[in-house]
Amino acid sequence: MRHTIEHVFDTSPERLWEVFFFDEDYARGLYERMRLTVVRRDLQREGEGPSLIVRRKLLAADRELPGALKRLFQGTSTVTEVGEFNAALRRYSVTIQVPVIGNLVDYGGEYTWETLPSGQLRRVWRGHCDARIPLVGGKLEAYLLGEIEKSMAENFAYTREWLKAHPAS
Repeated sequence: MRHTIEHVFDTSPERLWEVFFFDEDYARGLYERMRLTVVRRDLQREGEGPSLIVRRKLLAADRELPGALKRLFQGTSTVTEVGEFNAALRRYSVTIQVPVIGNLVDYGGEYTWETLPSGQLRRVWRGHCDARIPLVGGKLEAYLLGEIEKSMAENFAYTREWLKAHPAS
């Protein structure tokens, strides 16, 4: 299953990604708004500006799952997100590893972005979820992609508000 989500921000790519990766106040506020319990966040930064590369690993306690899916995960609920950001390629690739059945689920996607003639930033997410689980694979794919869509809507709203309230210095 595939999906595409597009958002437009009133900022530069450099500002958006600097805030996204490195502003601790932003991160705390975002996680709180999304009701996300982050167990661990690791960042590796190489280069600056157009040559910036960031590798991020985020471990988060998953929110409550619907009944049938809850039985699949049976008590283990830490989701791992692994991403690699490359400013020169204008790409942030993300793999999401779900607990217990992760080897049966290919889940993640890629952000790309461009600066519009208006100076705004268009960020596009192209996500996928392929669950190779008989009987429930399609339901799991729809649920996981739906969670990404909800999370990205919350993330977008919060990030727009944050950028307006905290202009670049």
